[in-house]
Amino acid sequence: MIKFILKSVFVFAFGLLCVSFSPPTSSSSLFSIGRSKDANEVIYSINQDNSNKLNKDNPINVYWLKRTENNKIKSLSWVQNKFAYGIVYLSKSENHAKFRFAAYDKRVFELKKNKNNEFKVFTISGNKEVEVNRIYIYITGGTFWIPEIPKVELFATVSGSDKKMKETIIP
Repeated sequence: MIKFILKSVFVFAFGLLCVSFSPPTSSSSLFSIGRSKDANEVIYSINQDNSNKLNKDNPINVYWLKRTENNKIKSLSWVQNKFAYGIVYLSKSENHAKFRFAAYDKRVFELKKNKNNEFKVFTISGNKEVEVNRIYIYITGGTFWIPEIPKVELFATVSGSDKKMKETIIP
């Protein structure tokens, strides 16, 4: 029952109290989360200092790209950050960060440099390390408080190759 309620909060959390951040440039984008509910996206972007080292306190900025409002950038609400799209860091340094999403603790993600020396986000899919490109959440009904999320799709590139892949996750 608790997990059911938490899943409900995950979707409800779209729009309440604001969390402050500095909107980064689009070139710093790591990946995005799209939803079937509307065209708005949650953007995850790198937060670096002038010497290209990760901000140790907050290596990743998370914010809305409101496509339904002329591409307006908005911060996540406190509820969205705490229970849905926010990040829970497991470890952080100037060159690396491990994290999971606030709403889903079954998968660990890693921010590190790829073979081109660029910071990217990686996870394990099908026993292979993959570079995360996009995540898409299907919302098929339910209520504002208790939405139905039958699946989530992870779009990625297999590390060290150009091979694209898609994993379907059943929450």
